Amino acid sequence: MRMPACLLPIGLAACSPQADEQARNASADAAIQETPALEDIAGRWRIVSIDGEALPTAESEPYLAFSADAAGGSVGCNRFGGTTLYAEGRIAVHSWGGDAMACIAPLATWENAIAELFRAYPQVRLAGDRLRLRSGEHAIELTRDDGAQPLDRSPDPMRIPIRDPVSKGLANTEWTVRALDGETTSSSPLDRHLRFYADTWRGLASCATLFGTYQSEGNRLIVEGDIASTEQNCSPQYAARDDAFAALMRADPHFLIGPNGELIVAGGDHVLTGDRAR
Repeated sequence: MRMPACLLPIGLAACSPQADEQARNASADAAIQETPALEDIAGRWRIVSIDGEALPTAESEPYLAFSADAAGGSVGCNRFGGTTLYAEGRIAVHSWGGDAMACIAPLATWENAIAELFRAYPQVRLAGDRLRLRSGEHAIELTRDDGAQPLDRSPDPMRIPIRDPVSKGLANTEWTVRALDGETTSSSPLDRHLRFYADTWRGLASCATLFGTYQSEGNRLIVEGDIASTEQNCSPQYAARDDAFAALMRADPHFLIGPNGELIVAGGDHVLTGDRAR
């Protein structure tokens, strides 16, 4: 007698209806995930889970909110947020801070996870009505609040309400480099800088000074030609940072100048943050 296919060796686990259903769900979920535009994520979102842990529905629901140049929120204790640049499906953060009230568990754990996620340049994906942020060991799932609209004000509670009077363009500006990929390693920590002239730039993020030419198209840096550097005897630790700086600039990165002199340059896998030189 011919045996039914599903009674053949155990290795054919796909015969299980439950396995088939799980595989179909996973495939469908992956297929509908997309990289959203800024207007798709602007507004307020309820936090459904953090690192797989479902957050309770409470009178004050945990939330995250996004605007053109900031992100912020609360899980029921402190408010937190920072100046952000959203481009190519990732969020780059200039700084992430918040109120300083001591929080009990699990609120403190959730706040720390959110801070670590944002500081690690998270990827953003949209699947139906669910927004997913992931970086490093952390992941957050959100669903849009009913009736949520793009915010009229910054979601960053630490935002200083003073607008920078200086032009938003890069030409003829000078910046003090704060960090590159979250690292401050440098042989010249007091001389880290990034300067833009009419069509050239130079910068020192770690050891060697890099030079090049550029154009700006909207909020994008188009770095043209080769990137030159000074001949410095840099240790491997510093040289790796210089390589990362060069890779960032070669990626034709996006940039954002915040309302209080913050600079974010992000492209590929790299992020540079700085402040307007005084």
